[in-house]
Amino acid sequence: MLRFYLNKFRFKTFGCSGQVGPTPPLILHSMNRNLRYLVFLLCFPLFIWAQESVKYSGENTAFFNAEELFTKAQYAAAKQEFRVFINRCQSQQRNEHDPYLIKAYYYEGMSALKLYHNDAIPLLEQFNKTYPENNFKNDIAIGVGSNYFQSEDYLNAQVAFAQINLASLSANQKEEVLFKLGYSAYQNEDEDVAYLAFKDIKDGSTQYAKPALYYYAHISYLRSSLQEALEGFQALQKDSTFCGVVPYYIAQILYKQGKYQEVIDFAPTVLNCGFVNNEFDIQHIIGNAYYQMGKFDLALQFLERYHQNARGTRDDYYELGYAYYKNKQFEKAIKNFDRVTRSRDSLCQIAMYQIGDAYLQLNKLLPARSAFERAAEMTFIPQIKEDALFQFAVLSFKVDINPYDESVRAFENYLSQYPDSKRKRDVYQYLVNVYTNTSNFAKALESIEKLPSKDAQLKKVYQTVAFNYGVELFQKGQLTEAYNAFKRVDTYPMDPQMVALSRYWMADISFRKKELPAAINMYRDFINSPASNALPEKVDAYYNIGYAYFEQGKRDEAIQSFRTYLQLNPSKELKVVDATFRIADAYYVNKQNLQAILYYQQAYNLNSALNDKALFYLAKAQGFNGQLAEKVLTLSKLLKEEPVSKYRMNAQYELARTYMSQLNYDDALSTYQTFLLEFPKSPYILDVQLDVADIYYKKWDYIKSEQAYMDILATYEQQREVCKKVVLSLIDVYNAMKKPDLASEVIDRYPCANISTEEKENIFYSPALAAYQDTNFREAVEKFEIYLTKFPNGRYVNETFFYYGHSLLKIKDTSAAIAQFEKYLATSVTTYAEFASAKTAAYFYLNKNYEKALKYYQKLENVAAKPTSTFDAKLGIMRCAFMVFNYKLAIENAQFVLENAGLTPQLKGEAEYAIGLSNYHLNQFEAAKPSLEWLVKNTTTSMGSEAKYLLANIYFGQQMYDEAEVEVKALLKMKPSYNYWVAKGLLLQARVHMNRDDLFQAEQTLKSVLDFYPDQQDGVLAEASDLWDELMQLKNPSVNEEPQPEMKIEINED
Repeated sequence: MLRFYLNKFRFKTFGCSGQVGPTPPLILHSMNRNLRYLVFLLCFPLFIWAQESVKYSGENTAFFNAEELFTKAQYAAAKQEFRVFINRCQSQQRNEHDPYLIKAYYYEGMSALKLYHNDAIPLLEQFNKTYPENNFKNDIAIGVGSNYFQSEDYLNAQVAFAQINLASLSANQKEEVLFKLGYSAYQNEDEDVAYLAFKDIKDGSTQYAKPALYYYAHISYLRSSLQEALEGFQALQKDSTFCGVVPYYIAQILYKQGKYQEVIDFAPTVLNCGFVNNEFDIQHIIGNAYYQMGKFDLALQFLERYHQNARGTRDDYYELGYAYYKNKQFEKAIKNFDRVTRSRDSLCQIAMYQIGDAYLQLNKLLPARSAFERAAEMTFIPQIKEDALFQFAVLSFKVDINPYDESVRAFENYLSQYPDSKRKRDVYQYLVNVYTNTSNFAKALESIEKLPSKDAQLKKVYQTVAFNYGVELFQKGQLTEAYNAFKRVDTYPMDPQMVALSRYWMADISFRKKELPAAINMYRDFINSPASNALPEKVDAYYNIGYAYFEQGKRDEAIQSFRTYLQLNPSKELKVVDATFRIADAYYVNKQNLQAILYYQQAYNLNSALNDKALFYLAKAQGFNGQLAEKVLTLSKLLKEEPVSKYRMNAQYELARTYMSQLNYDDALSTYQTFLLEFPKSPYILDVQLDVADIYYKKWDYIKSEQAYMDILATYEQQREVCKKVVLSLIDVYNAMKKPDLASEVIDRYPCANISTEEKENIFYSPALAAYQDTNFREAVEKFEIYLTKFPNGRYVNETFFYYGHSLLKIKDTSAAIAQFEKYLATSVTTYAEFASAKTAAYFYLNKNYEKALKYYQKLENVAAKPTSTFDAKLGIMRCAFMVFNYKLAIENAQFVLENAGLTPQLKGEAEYAIGLSNYHLNQFEAAKPSLEWLVKNTTTSMGSEAKYLLANIYFGQQMYDEAEVEVKALLKMKPSYNYWVAKGLLLQARVHMNRDDLFQAEQTLKSVLDFYPDQQDGVLAEASDLWDELMQLKNPSVNEEPQPEMKIEINED
């Protein structure tokens, strides 16, 4: 369809129509007109003579003077004189039918009309009313009509002209009146009157004839009388006045008549005119003519010129798009087809299908799929709907990206809507492939279950999908649901190995849920299944059974399972090392020291990252077995081979104590002194200082012994037990030095040695401590509370904070316990600081008070004695620093976590996540990439999807759109998938398309999020909506349409 533009001519007139002069005073009835006219002619000379004799004398002198002024077009003076004459006649009470008085009234009104006075029409209307039989009616109607016409009051003009008796007019007057009547009616949309008026004069000879012919042709065109209109316009074709518009109509009519070649042949005539009204529309018509003839290459040049200067209709954009399509300019075709899709109708459906096909030609399957999907959603043309639905489903399968399971949904919809389709067999085959590769396994299972019959292949697919569904749920941590999914694998036991493997996973789920006996039984069912013999998981099953027993404290059974695992020669080095350690640990805890020594030695021989641990516990076992010399050698080896081991501090301490046990005080002293230099903040510092002071005493070096004890007192005077022990040791030193005065002085100086003074406080403290030591924690809580009330600054207050807190923890009053631990950690006492810091930090972390948690993890780091505590502190600092946006601190501690040998995959993932995202937020993108890429490759949690999204976003920010799109596509393929990150990836992909000016793909991508994303609250839909508004602004730019001048025809009426 075409839309046509028509500029209506406006007519400018000069002067007034039908100059009115003196006329006979009366015109008699028409029936006697001829006779009266003859009488008039016979009497005319006499009348003229009589008139002339009295013209300048007598009672009508004023009338003749006024009439002369009127004749000379001095209308203002004439009007005034006529009024003077009228007033005099009225004062003389002259007869109202006096011919001169009648003419005076007439001339007064006509003078006012010539002057465009407001009282003109009222005067003339009153004249007609007073003298209904007057013979000036035509002149008055012509004058009034022309007045209205000149002021463009076409409604009143039409009424006035319609009252004129055309038969009494001259040919010229008749043409003028009919033209003005016709034009007024045309402006009043009274088409019938206009048509008849123009028709009567279109063949005339006055200046009104050709404009009348134009309007006659124009109205014929509007009435679809195309041939009649064509002949009229062709008659005007050579008139330069109409050069700018008539050719446009001729071209339009020829086009409407389907004479496309004539339109093309006529084109030069149109475009060669000096001034062409509707020029862009003419370009459009020529382009459409070529289009209808299938000459799309020639059509393009004209259609493009039209669209550069005008805003087309949806039909216009479709034609331009199709012309581009036929010329293989598919990108341009898509942009124009896209403009057609604003309204949902059959044209929209066709255009959307064409978009899909154009994208197929460009081998862009994703946007092609989106376009076919939209076409399939519409029902206007059933054939297109069916074919588009099939194309959409096939493409969804081919691109292998199904963030919202379009492929399954499309194939199922197709079968539902077209159950007897010839493509039915193909669809079923596709469905089998889709179910095999789908990421929405639950939906796939549901779909397969709906199918009325299932052959062997489909049953095999069902089994595979059920298994994959179980794995996906397992990876997401939905263990109960995963267990149920694995159970469904046995619904169609087509593959015995898959059935066996599902039992392995079910056993693993039971193990993770701490249902350990059930896990062991299921592992044994798996092992006993013949199908498990070829599966590598069979070996791992023994390993897992060992852990299940180990977790239950059944160490003998655990040892047996781990040993069986090792006898099967497993290939997984980390598990071999771990199993060896678990056997050694079990023997160690059972105090079977010889077996522990044997397996710790085997663990060391494996030469893993845990060699330092193997040597340390080997030494401990040797010590428990009484092999002190061997213990010394093992510890010395550890210190030599592992200079940065986390066991180094404990090994050094154990070595010194072993020397003490051997009475080798020199080596013990040397080792302790090295320890003090290397580990000045160790929790063993007090014990080491006490041992050093004791070594000096045993070596009879009493001066150094005294100094060492005094140094301890300077730091630990407020700790009663330490103070008492040191004071008693000093008394021994002074007694050995035979200086009783110094012993007496130290007793007086340090009250902790005065037992009788302590008893006052012990009355309240000792029962509380006894209850605590007897694990009667509720009683301990009550008694410690009383003690703190009585002695808020007592000697045991610091220890009490811990004991009280620990007792509260035991009775599960956690928040109160943490309050006491905080008080304890604020003191200088460090005996239990490691435990208190760990509990306090963990409490605040679980309650999401990351600032406080960070504080106590840092405290734990400072007081940690055990390597595991140091690791926990660093891990906690990493987590909390990340949560409080201290990204540099998070990176620092995450790097420490990663350096820890034997790190679990989960913790390694956390550390990589902290490093990757912290660097990302610090805009250190190159530093972020390795960790983000590791997360993508090695995790199945949402962290992997988030990392993939961030990699895409990094590339997007760097304007590397190809790389960004590759990452997004990979994100959409990740399994398991996470709706939030899939949606975020799609939004980023839409932004990529927008930056490439591929607005159709951007729109379809956004629609998939807006239509299918399930969560209304997480911000994704709000972001998608904002992006949609931005896209719509890009898709609907303003068109600078140049206004075309309005044609005027000037008619000089003088």
